[in-house]
Amino acid sequence: MSALLRVEELRVGFGRRGTGSVVDGVSFAVHAGRAVAIVGESGSGKSVTARTLVGLAGAGSWQTAEALEVLGKPAPLGAGPSSRAWRSIRGRQIGLVLQDALVSLDPLRPIGREIGDAIRLHTPLSAAQRTARVLELLEAVGMPDPAERIGQRSGELSGGQRQRALIAAGLAADPAVLIADEPTTALDTTVQAQILALFETVKARGTGLLFISHDLAVVSRIADEVLVMRAGRVVEQGPAAEVLGDPQHEYTKALLRAVPAGVPRGRRLSEGAGAPGAGAQDAVDAAAAASLEAPLDLMSGGSVLEVRDVRKTFAVRGRERGDVRVAVDGVSLEIARGTTLGLVGESGSGKTTLARMVLGLATPDSGEVLLDGAPWAPGPERLRRARRPLMGAVYQDALSSFDPRLTVGQILADALDVPGVRADPRDRHSPVAEPGSGARTYPSGRDAAGAEPTGANRAARADRVTGLLEDVGLAAETAGMRPIHLSGGQRQRVAIARALAPGPELLICDEPVSALDVSIQAQILDLFDELQRTRGLSYLFISHDLGVIRHMSDRVAVMKDGRIVEHGTTEAVFASPADAYTRTLLAAVLPPPGPARTL
Repeated sequence: MSALLRVEELRVGFGRRGTGSVVDGVSFAVHAGRAVAIVGESGSGKSVTARTLVGLAGAGSWQTAEALEVLGKPAPLGAGPSSRAWRSIRGRQIGLVLQDALVSLDPLRPIGREIGDAIRLHTPLSAAQRTARVLELLEAVGMPDPAERIGQRSGELSGGQRQRALIAAGLAADPAVLIADEPTTALDTTVQAQILALFETVKARGTGLLFISHDLAVVSRIADEVLVMRAGRVVEQGPAAEVLGDPQHEYTKALLRAVPAGVPRGRRLSEGAGAPGAGAQDAVDAAAAASLEAPLDLMSGGSVLEVRDVRKTFAVRGRERGDVRVAVDGVSLEIARGTTLGLVGESGSGKTTLARMVLGLATPDSGEVLLDGAPWAPGPERLRRARRPLMGAVYQDALSSFDPRLTVGQILADALDVPGVRADPRDRHSPVAEPGSGARTYPSGRDAAGAEPTGANRAARADRVTGLLEDVGLAAETAGMRPIHLSGGQRQRVAIARALAPGPELLICDEPVSALDVSIQAQILDLFDELQRTRGLSYLFISHDLGVIRHMSDRVAVMKDGRIVEHGTTEAVFASPADAYTRTLLAAVLPPPGPARTL
């Protein structure tokens, strides 16, 4: 049977032709009704491979291949991305679903038009038929209230809803091959299960899938063949059951060991700061076990955060005046100092809205939030400003949260240039200025008028920036780089360093590892654990990945339709869930891939 997509010895690089290969000799074939998965670390060449297959390798790139065929015909390798040949392939013959839904969707257009474009360009359907097809696709990918969402823009949707819209757009013209680059990254377990079932249906209809994912459990369910890439090369390739069930290459084994599912709270996931496979696992486990037995140095008991019966509603655009949607409905929770509360729930359940109220970025309609026992929200920002350093945030999309004009050093210096930043962030009882003195000291050296530091003050700021980078496992040289030139894992470390700069007591972590591959995710999760041990930090940790939540959390709260439906210790919730919704979430969790673990 001929392949729908055939790739032989594909090479892609940037700069002078023939040099700087980021994809080096990759070969595979995608057949009708079959799925090929590519896994590997960030920077291994997975996405560049996928984008090259639709003519989107990027500016300044060069590509060569012994063969690149789509539906038995040579693809226009080397032609510009806007060439007629590529435009006839993209969407119609090969659909593409990208990972970053926020920047992949036009923020000025309703998602109905975004999805309908492929139908308009590649099918003869009328306007009414296109609308019906868009609604059908939105329903198929599990979009809640498709008739309402079709007129909304990407900024009005949750991350999971945006991702579902992208998947619908990729399927719109019913392509023969679908390339899905991290298509389930932003999805909770129940919607992920629905999307995987959709992909299986697509496969059964004869569509070929090229599936790129850092989630090895997802790969084990959907893939027929797996390619493991490292530094642009394929290091292991074969049937999925063999590669994931009995891996031969040490790198593949290390990737499987980094999966958090089934790994107890406090046990180290990564093998050090380097790439997977860099060290002996037994030695690492022994060292990690010893370090994790140490108590949290700065824990003093009590609650760092209390949320009391908060409620938040939003007006619904397009409906009658006065119609509202209840996003958060009477939620109460508490975080003990030095502990982690995991918050889970489906996309649209109200998790991020709750986090924004905790941060003081959204005002609750009723209820209150207390930080260190004192009122925090609601109230005017001027009353919170002096206490802002007590709370930090780490977001899912680190790149979008940075000013692209600034270097890493400037980003961190800005985070230090805030009144109230503690001189020693490890001592939460040591303010920069004596209480009542009226002084506002800026550890970076700026004065109250915001003047740039000079001499010794500039050196002190540079030392603080270097210290922050070292705390999150980055080299001092990173300060001179811009975020766009860093890997996803490096950017997330910078985001954590920025959150740490003011010396917070509490971090709000909203899907902080969902966009990272499994090995980098393991390193970041270990970093969070280490920072909690050494600094006594408390976390509100939001994630749709229940394996991550179980590994990271002391207590878990389960949210549905704006309400907390279950709340308890992590092991109690996972071992004996009381609510039917929690049981549904847990039932949708895919088993961890790879050989059985000894825990």
